[in-house]
This record gives sequence, C-alpha cells and structure tokens, in this order.
Amino acid sequence: MLTAKRVLSLGLFLCLLSAGIPLIQAQVLDLSFDDAWELASSDNPQVKLAQLNLEKADGQIGEAYASAMPVITANGYYQRSFIIPEMIVEMPPEFGGGTSKLQFEQDNLFNGSIELSQPLYAAGKVGLALKIAKLYRQVTEEQLTQTKTELKLLITQLYFGAVVAADWELVARETYDQMAAHLEKVEDMYREGIVSEYDLIRSQVQVSNFYPQVINAQTTHKVAFEVLAIALNIPSDQQLNLTDDLTEFQSRSSEMDNTLGIALASRSELKQIDLQRQMLDKLLTIERHGIWWPNISLVGGYSRSAQEPDFKIDDYYWTESLYGGISVSIPLFDGFKAKHRAQQVRVDLKTLDLQRDQVMRGINLEIIEAEDRREQALSNVTAQTEGVSLAEKGMKIAEVRYENGLATQLEVLDAQIALNQAKTNELAARYEAITAAAALDKALGRY
Repeated sequence: MLTAKRVLSLGLFLCLLSAGIPLIQAQVLDLSFDDAWELASSDNPQVKLAQLNLEKADGQIGEAYASAMPVITANGYYQRSFIIPEMIVEMPPEFGGGTSKLQFEQDNLFNGSIELSQPLYAAGKVGLALKIAKLYRQVTEEQLTQTKTELKLLITQLYFGAVVAADWELVARETYDQMAAHLEKVEDMYREGIVSEYDLIRSQVQVSNFYPQVINAQTTHKVAFEVLAIALNIPSDQQLNLTDDLTEFQSRSSEMDNTLGIALASRSELKQIDLQRQMLDKLLTIERHGIWWPNISLVGGYSRSAQEPDFKIDDYYWTESLYGGISVSIPLFDGFKAKHRAQQVRVDLKTLDLQRDQVMRGINLEIIEAEDRREQALSNVTAQTEGVSLAEKGMKIAEVRYENGLATQLEVLDAQIALNQAKTNELAARYEAITAAAALDKALGRY
C-alpha cells in the first residue's frame, strides 16, 4: 500500500525528471571560495581588459623613451625631365660673341641620402612625456585593482548566494519530509480512530501546499549554480560542490577605527584621481613650454646624387655630400594656441578637485552604510540561530503533545511552518553577514 508520503515523493521524483535533471551525474567539481575567486580573477573579461590596458601603458612608456632616441631616415629620389630648362647666355667676344643656349640639368636625376636627427633638448617635453606615461601606467594598475575589488564582491555574492540556494533546498526538503512523516502518523491515528477526518485532511492539504516550495527551492538552486558557473567562465551545466558553507566560512574582520583614513589611503578611485592630477600638472608644464622655449637637435646627413642623359648607371659620376650641425628652433608666436591649451588643462585640474571631493563623500557614506549593515547582520545571525534552536524545540513539543492528545493539529502545523521559516531566516542572516563584510572590505579598498 502506498502511503501519502510515498505518493508525494514519487511525484517529486517525476517532477525532477521532467525538469531535465540527469539521473547519472557528470563529474562533480569541488570548489572553495578561494578557488572560485582564483578562477574569476584569472579569466574574467573585465580583468583581461584591464590587463590589456596595462600592456598599452607599457607601449606608451616605450613611445616616450623613443622620443629621446635618434631618428635615422633613408631617402631615395628619381626625376625624369621631359623638358629641360634652358638659359640664354651672351657669349663674350673671345668666344665668338652672339648668344648660346645652356642646359644645367640632364634627363635623369638620381639622389640618395641618409639623414640623422638627435634631439638634445625639446623644451623639457621629452622627460615630462615619459613621466606622464609612467603615471598613466600607475592609473591603469589602479583600474585593475578597482576591477578586482568590485569583482571580489560580486563573486562573494554569487558564491554564497549559491550556497544559500543549496541550503534552502535542503531546508525545504527536510520540512517536506517532516510534514510527510507527520502525515503518516496522522493516517495511522485516523485508522485507529484517535483523530478526526478533518485533522487528516488538514495535514494532507499542508503537505500538498508546501510541495511547490520544494520545487521553487530546487529551481532556485539550479539557477544560482548556473549563474555562478557563467561568472567563473565554466560550463553552466558543470556539477559543482561548494565546499565553503555559511557556518564555517569566516569573513575577515575589518578594522573599525579610522575607517575613512584607511579608505582614503587604499581606494583605487582616489589614487586614480591623484595620479591624473599629477599627469595634468606635467601636461600644464608642457603647454607652458610651448612658446619661447627652444628645441635643440643634432642633425647630420650623407647624400649621393647624379644627373645623366642615359641609364648607364655604372658610368655615372656621383657627387657626394656629408654634413653635420645643430638645429635650434624657438617658437615665438603660435596664435595663442599654447595659452588656450594651458587654460583647458587648468579647468581639468579644477574639475578633478571637485570629483575628488565627491568621491570622498561617496566613500564616507559607503563606509557608514557598510559598517551599519555588517553590525546589524552579525547581530541578526545570533538572533536567528537562537530562533532555530527554539523552533526545533517547539516542534518536538508540539509533536509529543499532539500524539498524546494535548494539542491540536493546528499547533503542529504552526510549529512546522515556524521551524522552516526560522531556518530560512538563519540562512539569509548568515548570507547577509558574509556579503556585508565583503561590502565593507570593498568600501575600505581591500580585496
């Protein structure tokens, strides 16, 4: 004879089959939070983009160094003259007098040269450009740190969100099994004439009403694990065993003294603004050097050229030239371009100062909210843990009282629901405590 519990268990089994859950599980991947963080930080698209920016910054530093290196250029030139200019020359009497036409060019002109230009001084711009490039690289390093800080909080939320979903499914199944076991007792007591048919129906209805919660918990569990797998860039159907649970995972304790000072020294956003300000200061100096400051270069070159009427290159007479010197260029007037560019940089500096003030206010508010949230979460964990203990005790008492005819069916039902809610609340409280600590770490600029 099939009992109500067996019938409902069979229904749950069939539902899991219809949901596409394979009977033969694939290889399970054991995954701690540290493992998840390592996967995310090494294979996350945002992290990869930030790392590419670092490579770009290295290229800009190399470009700045190249500005101080010599530039060597090889040139080749050929010209074919179809009409050669002529000059009328009055011939002196000793040469017969009269006029004569002279050509100073030939049909073919060949020229080859190598030129050298070595900057000696460029109004201080080369050194400043190198410093700006190095500062830019530091900015990209801080951007990478900020990306990892935000990613760490996200992975914390997703990992322990999946843990909560798995634990919630276990709680729902345990509650369902308790209700089903109680239903079996009620069925036995009904057959013995101890309880009324109303009690039997009430118990059957409660089990039936709770069944959708089990399905909902199972679906939430499945989706949470798929989302975590996607964030870690592993197949979404990979079976995971999350080895860190809510009770054993110890979040890092955060210093509660001078938290704003800690954040001001650690937050990447502020470091980026400070570095950008240094870059703008040096850019302003460059713009100031755009007028009246000399540019000095060492120049030199070697060239060979020939003009002949034919293409018998082996018979050509080549003329050679070798020269060297120093080039000095002093911009005297540029239409006030440097002045206006410097004005724009000054505006950017003022804008950065305003942005830094806004960021500091936002960080201060974020820290206050994170500290408050964490304190409340820790207090709530203690309260909810005690609540579970009391609810379990109440459940046992209600069962014994009902079996001895001292309590109604309603008391048992209420105790079952209360225990399920208490366990669910404890899961939520522990999740909140872990994620609140992670949010505080982010607010303090730690990851």
